[in-house]
Amino acid sequence: MVETRTASPMAEADITAMKETHRTQQTPLQQLHAELDQEKEASATAASESMDMILRLQNEKAAVKMEASHYKRMAEEKIGHAEKTLEVFEELMYQKEMETTALEVHVLAYKQKLLALGVDININELEFPHDLLLNRSEQNGEDDQSSSKRRLLSLPLFAL
Repeated sequence: MVETRTASPMAEADITAMKETHRTQQTPLQQLHAELDQEKEASATAASESMDMILRLQNEKAAVKMEASHYKRMAEEKIGHAEKTLEVFEELMYQKEMETTALEVHVLAYKQKLLALGVDININELEFPHDLLLNRSEQNGEDDQSSSKRRLLSLPLFAL
């Protein structure tokens, strides 16, 4: 048993040295664990912020897409309306051109009638013979004043 007593103080010294070594190594290890925890927390925070930014950007992208779709739809509607309006105006122009052509034909017909009646057609001024109606009413046997007046009132206005 003597050996156990001598071994025991040596073992106690070893144990004490080991404990001291363990304590000296434990402090840097605890610091490393603390740094690791800080890094984990920073990494988790960065990942959370990144996810928040991704979600925000996705929401903004969806909003921009929706707005672009809305503007596209509005532009298409405006183009459709403009095309319909253009078609209406083109149809109106065609109708007016047809009316103009018909009126030009009427003007030519009236010019020919006036020439047949003996009216000298001048570009600046139309000259209508004053006695033409009186002569015609006299030829028809109408001597009363009312028949020539009636005829005179139904004629278009010309500069005499």
